[in-house]
Amino acid sequence: MIVMKSYHRGFLYPRTGKERERMRPEQKGPYKVYRAGGREFPVYLEYDEQLDESYPAYPDFEERPEYTGEGRPFATAGQESCPHCKPDGPGKPLPSDCGGCGWFYREETPYDPIGVCMCDGRRRKPESGEKQRK
Repeated sequence: MIVMKSYHRGFLYPRTGKERERMRPEQKGPYKVYRAGGREFPVYLEYDEQLDESYPAYPDFEERPEYTGEGRPFATAGQESCPHCKPDGPGKPLPSDCGGCGWFYREETPYDPIGVCMCDGRRRKPESGEKQRK
C-alpha cells in the first residue's frame, strides 16, 4: 500500500508499507508542555479506538483542583464557566467556558488551553500554618 504523506513545503512523497502513524496507548511521550502560574503541565495524547484517532488529554482541574502559590486555581479554556465569570470585553455576553472569561489569564499566548483564574472569589484561602505569598 502506498500512502501519500505531506511534506512541510507542500510536496507529497510516497511511503510504502506503512499505515498512518498514530499515538497508541503504550506510547506515553508528552504531546506538548504548557506553562502557567510558574508550573509546567505536560499534555499527552490519548488514543480513542472507536474514532481511531488520538486527541490531547488536558488535566482535569474540576475533578482534581490545583493552585498557584498565591492560591489561585488553574483552569483549562474548555472548562465550564463558574458563577463568578465575567465577559472578557465591554458589551460581550457572559462566556460559557473559562476560555472566554475575563478572569482567565493565559501566560504565553492568547490561545493557551491552560491558564490561571484570577478571580478573588475562587481564590483558595491559606490553610492553618500555611503562609500566603504577596
